[in-house]
Amino acid sequence: MPKSNPRVREMEEKFGPFERPAPEGANAALFLGTIAKCFHVLEVLSTTRRPVALKELSELAKMDRSSVQRITHTLHALGYLRQDSVTRAFTLSGKVLEFSHAVLTADTVRAKAAPHLEALNRSTGETVNLMEMEGREVVYVARFPSRHPVSIDLHVGSRLPVYCSSAGRAILSRLDEATALDILAKCDRVPMTPRTQTELPALRKALAKARTDGYALLDEEAFVGDISIAAPLLNRWGEPVGAINIALPSPRWKVAAALSTLAPLLMRTARDINREIN
Repeated sequence: MPKSNPRVREMEEKFGPFERPAPEGANAALFLGTIAKCFHVLEVLSTTRRPVALKELSELAKMDRSSVQRITHTLHALGYLRQDSVTRAFTLSGKVLEFSHAVLTADTVRAKAAPHLEALNRSTGETVNLMEMEGREVVYVARFPSRHPVSIDLHVGSRLPVYCSSAGRAILSRLDEATALDILAKCDRVPMTPRTQTELPALRKALAKARTDGYALLDEEAFVGDISIAAPLLNRWGEPVGAINIALPSPRWKVAAALSTLAPLLMRTARDINREIN
């Protein structure tokens, strides 16, 4: 059984067979369940990362077969799905990439940050990322991999919860404290490793330290063997618009060495990017 998307899994656990209610803040009278189901099917196909036939797709989506058949037929007719002529299994088509390309092209922060991130990646040899907050998650919008082999499979478009990502904490540290704590309180704070901090008092303390230090540090809280340091990016009003981070493997780095060697470079890069975007 393929590993499910955390957002899909959350809906399954709460509501059983798929029914997507209007999300928090949405007008239920204007919310179109049919469109929600369509995107749910796309999310399931994105999560499986392999061809899926109609019967299995309806099972994974927890939707009746006739609904999934109508949705996949429509998406295939519009060019957003491919269907194998022999197995009849569905995959996402290249047309879906047009959306991601349009998102990345329109992201001015990403465009201005990219040269600085590439330079930091070259000078350190380590993985450098740009992330932006969406809801209670951070999404990778630029990634420059380490020259060394890495075991963590992340890419542009990957997401992490704000509570256990260095970028998420860096961003939250520059929000009003009440706003940041409200976001954390509404997160489903599930430990991702034995070292993940999930209690609000501990997270509040971590945000206060990040606010003072100018960067957020995570030591194996998101992934075992991963150290991450992140600095926020700010607009002219001091509001966070994203964060950049350096991700390091603990077998090759100790926290003290990473902070003394790399944190200053990261913060200098963040300042350079801030000048570009303001």
